[in-house]
Amino acid sequence: MDLTDVRIVMVRPHGPANVGMAARAIANHGLGGLVLVAPACFDPDQARWRAPGAHHVIDEARIVATVDEAVADAKLVVATTARRRRWPWPVWGPAELGAQIQDQPGPAAILFGPEPSGLENDDLKACRALLTLPTGDHSSLNLAQAITVTAHALRARWSEDHADPLPPRKHAPTALLSALSDDALAVLARSGYLRSRSPEQVRATVQTLLARLAPDHSEAGMLRGWAAHARWALEHPDDPRMAALRGEGEE
Repeated sequence: MDLTDVRIVMVRPHGPANVGMAARAIANHGLGGLVLVAPACFDPDQARWRAPGAHHVIDEARIVATVDEAVADAKLVVATTARRRRWPWPVWGPAELGAQIQDQPGPAAILFGPEPSGLENDDLKACRALLTLPTGDHSSLNLAQAITVTAHALRARWSEDHADPLPPRKHAPTALLSALSDDALAVLARSGYLRSRSPEQVRATVQTLLARLAPDHSEAGMLRGWAAHARWALEHPDDPRMAALRGEGEE
């Protein structure tokens, strides 16, 4: 997915505030630019005031008269909507939109309608699908918020696709885990825990837990160090060093 291929198309925006906030979302998430279709009132200076760090998006924004002009070269056109439509367009969520953009490289346009009416059916002629943004019972996203949520969803999908793979985890060898089990049993025996319990059953439980945790070599070594310290403390309760560790004798 190349996010610079994705442009935001604001159809008949009412004022510069949402334009500025949309430009900020575009810049923050690395999208490909902004197109304004027949803006009712567009003051670039006021829009820049709402778009710190994103003035270049406003400076480079295209202003066209019709939706057809805005999407003429797009291979994928999707329109956002919060209401049912008469024609049965496919309805996508943000995840489906990201998958479609990834599978179909090339210019893509996402249409956003004016507040409060939204896009008209005539604006949707070139659309492949409708985009809906999931919300809770109270659904009240304004135009700038909807653009920001959409941009964030696309950026999150891009980040997943381009994340560096984690190095394979190297589990501790069986011999080390067996030694760790021995250490654990020794500590439990010294503490008196095994007096009324089966050592074999306790060992099996310890080994099951270690298998579930799947510690690596370093982690298993650290656990053995903890067990060794606990065993020494149990075996030397009167050692002066234990008093120091317990803080005894301090003022």
